[in-house]
Order: sequence, then C-alpha cells, then structure tokens
Amino acid sequence: MHASEEVNVGSRLWIWMLGVIIVGGAASWYLYPHDKAPLVAEVSVAPTPPAPADVPLPPASESDVKVRDALSGISPRAELKEWLAADHLLDRLAVVADNLAEDRSPNAQLPFLRPSKAFSVSHKAGKLIISARSQARYDTFANVISSLDEKKAAAGYKLLHPLLEAAYHALGYPGKPLDAVVARGLQRIADAPVRDEVAVRPSGAVYAFADAQLEALGPVEKQLLRMGPRNTRLLQGEARELAGAIGLPLQGPPQAAH
Repeated sequence: MHASEEVNVGSRLWIWMLGVIIVGGAASWYLYPHDKAPLVAEVSVAPTPPAPADVPLPPASESDVKVRDALSGISPRAELKEWLAADHLLDRLAVVADNLAEDRSPNAQLPFLRPSKAFSVSHKAGKLIISARSQARYDTFANVISSLDEKKAAAGYKLLHPLLEAAYHALGYPGKPLDAVVARGLQRIADAPVRDEVAVRPSGAVYAFADAQLEALGPVEKQLLRMGPRNTRLLQGEARELAGAIGLPLQGPPQAAH
C-alpha cells in the first residue's frame, strides 16, 4: 500500500484468515577441511528426486463442494455458511494464502464482506483516533474467526491440502510447499502490532496513520490496526491455536499493546 492509503477501506481480513486455515525447504552442506584432501577420491551424490506431481484440479463446480464440505463444520456461526457461498473457493484460498504470506492485499478475492457503516474518528486530547464504533464494524468477523474449532479446521486443512497445494502451485510456484506459505501468513498475523488507540490524520479526502512507523507498515498489519485491539487479539490468538493444531507452531510470544 502507498504511504497515504486511506484507513476507511473495507474489511479484507476474513478471507485471509479463512485462507490460511486451509508453507520451507531443506539444505545440506558437505564440508571438507581446506588443508587436506578428502579421504575418498569421488563422492557419489544421488540426484534430487523430482517433486511429486500435483493432483489434478477439478472444475470449480466440484472443488467448491469439496471446500464447503471440509470447512462447513469448523464454526457454529451462521455467517460461515454465507462466506462459503462464494464460488471458486479453492482458487480464492490459494491466492489469499499467498497474498497474506507476501503482505499483499487480496482485496479482489473478497467482494462480499465489507462493513456496512462508514469509517469514523473520535476526538481525544486534541488528536483524532479511530473510533470504537469504527473498530466495532469488524466485531462479527473476529467473533466468527475466534469461534473456529481448531481440531476441525486442522482436519479440513489436511483433507484439502493436496488440492490447495495444487492450486497454489498453479499460481506460478511449482514445487513450493504450501505449509511454509501458510505458516508465514499466520506468523504475520501473530506478530502484528497492537495499539489500544490509533491516532490518524487527514490526508486529502481520506485518513492516514499519524504515527509514521504505523503508516509504513504493510497492508496486513494496517488492516489489523483498523480493527482495534480487541479484534486483533482475538485473531492473533486464533492464528496461534490454528497453527498449533495444524502442526505449524509459531515463533515468539503474543504482542503487547501500547
């Protein structure tokens, strides 16, 4: 995002979290003393086996059903069914997992969940801050995400993994593990800064963060700041629990608010 990006854009984060619910390579070194010849004249190294072929991707009409079946039971909230009513879910999930890991906005993937109320600010001690009313626009989203059953979500992830990885590879990442992408995306959510208050300033027709360090953050962190500390903490807690259930433990302690 540009440094003057407005703060009143719609919600982009629910499908990011849903995407990352649903990645890492190894290297080896052969070390020889520089002052001695190796004990053997030749070392035979087996060629690296090719990456296993991806499973064929079914048409969206079939894969959408598979995604809905795998994820429909991960939350008791009725909103999840509405979210899963979108089409081309497999492609969307692959794209948003990649976007989240790379700190890019996947706005094009979520045309159906935006706050119905406008962004608003409050005056406090001579400065403008994001209002509690504005942050509350994301309460439903955070409540649904925090209601996820981590074990069922992990089971859905594992069930869909071959299809999700094939869809991710089809984006132009052949052979790259999906798990490393998902882990990086969840880590980004867990590491995002939390602020009890976020000051903003007018910037043309929109608002920018008053703190230059916050304004310089990427799209994911800035979206979480717009959602408020309560919602951010819920999402961060869920990110860590989901990562643990999937088997992708994250690094570092939870972020402290300032």
